[in-house]
Amino acid sequence: MIRIKELREEKNILQRDLSTSLNRTRACVSSWEQGKTEPSIEDLSKMADLFGVSVDYLIGRVDNAETKLENEEKQKSPEEIIAELFRTLPERQKWQTIGFVQALVKHNDF
Repeated sequence: MIRIKELREEKNILQRDLSTSLNRTRACVSSWEQGKTEPSIEDLSKMADLFGVSVDYLIGRVDNAETKLENEEKQKSPEEIIAELFRTLPERQKWQTIGFVQALVKHNDF
């Protein structure tokens, strides 16, 4: 059982917004949620990052989202985690994020 709808609603994300983040149609996301079609591995990975869970939890292989994600996160560097999350953002939010990071760096007293 894929937990897309459950996690999307838990995070207050609309189908439209999820589809935009994944560069897919809303109908495509709806089809996944209804079990008519299945997302690609790439889409599953992006959604897992967006929802803050592991792919295993997203597809129903494990029931404990936190434990599995914590184990996976410990193996990744902060740069890898940021890059994965950044890839899930729509183009406009990518530019906003870049501006935010530039401001952090500019105003940080090292």
